[in-house]
Parts: sequence; C-alpha cells; structure tokens
Amino acid sequence: MWLWTDGRASILTWAQGRPVQASNIEGTVLTMAENNNNRIVMYLSIAVVVLLVAFVAVVIVMSGGAKTASTPGTTPGATTSTSTTQPGMSPSAPGATFDPATATKVPADSDPKKFATAYYQAILDKKWDVAFKMQPAKSQVGQSVEAFQQTQEQMYGMTKFEIADAQIGSTEATVVVAQTLSANGVWTATWTFVKDAGNWLVKGRAVAMGAPTK
Repeated sequence: MWLWTDGRASILTWAQGRPVQASNIEGTVLTMAENNNNRIVMYLSIAVVVLLVAFVAVVIVMSGGAKTASTPGTTPGATTSTSTTQPGMSPSAPGATFDPATATKVPADSDPKKFATAYYQAILDKKWDVAFKMQPAKSQVGQSVEAFQQTQEQMYGMTKFEIADAQIGSTEATVVVAQTLSANGVWTATWTFVKDAGNWLVKGRAVAMGAPTK
C-alpha cells in the first residue's frame, strides 16, 4: 500500500504495525551491495597473495636448482691436488701406462735409493745430459736436454735435496725426495720402481708442492 507523506511516497507494511519508508529500503539495498563489493575485493586480495606466494616459491626452487647445477660434485672446504706438470719437473704418475720394454733402467750396481740420489746430484753438478736420461721414460717425451737444463736453472734452481724416505721391497720400491728450490720453497718428488727380470726399472715420478709429510 502506498501512502503520501510530506510529498514522498512510502510503502506501508504491517511488520510491527509501522510503515517503512522507501529511503530505508534503499539504504538496505546499498548496504548489501557494498558488502558484496567488499567480499569481491577480499577474494581478489586473497587470490593475489596466493599467487605471490606461489611465485616466490617457484623462484626459490629454481634458484636452488641452478646453484646446485653450477657446482656439481663439490663440497665446502674441498681442496685441489698439489701435483704439478710444470716443464723440467714433469711427473709420471704411478698409475700411468707403464711399458717395461721402454722404461728407464736402474744400473745393475745401483738400487732405487742410490739411483734417486744420483739423479739429483747430477742436477747440482750440472750434468744435464746424465740427469735428463735418468728421468722416467714418459717424462722425457717431448723434451730436450737443452730445455731441461734451462728449466732447471731458470725456473727451479735447486740448491739442495735429501732422501726423506725409502721403502725398498723385493719387487717394488718407493723413494721420497725433498728438493729445496731457490725461490719456490720445498717440493716433494715420489719415485716408484718395479723389478722386472731381476732389474729395477723406473716406473713413475709424482711431484707436489710442499715438504714431505711424515
């Protein structure tokens, strides 16, 4: 039922026996619309937050994977080998291919310890051709006596040496030598020998920076 009051239309309801003005109805409708808008904004905000969290998680996972891939097989505090392949002191690792037929032979009147001693003494005496031929066979490949001499004199300049250890068995032997180089401190050379047909052969030589470990 419509009722005119002060020039405005009102809807008359019988709830609690009082009329309800149209302006009250309009206010209720507006309040419901605002609530709906607030809910939509809230839902959109939650969706944005969820998307941001997912994005950050993906970035973290991808960053961690890239870091792991860039340093395969490494662990904190890992160290590298101190062996060297510098010219004139070329190592011949014990694990290298060994051919008894071409190996450097230890003279019959000598043994591994005496042989290593004679090698370094020949360097101190500047008997370059003698010392060069006493190296392991593979250490001589690609070198010349002249290049060997130049390297020993200009790069290393050994001033003294000593046999730090010698283990001589019936078929295998190891001799450890400490070399004092003029400007490069102490270096360690580990020589290995094997006995073949009753003769000692030079199997290999490994060279490393630093004094021998006890």
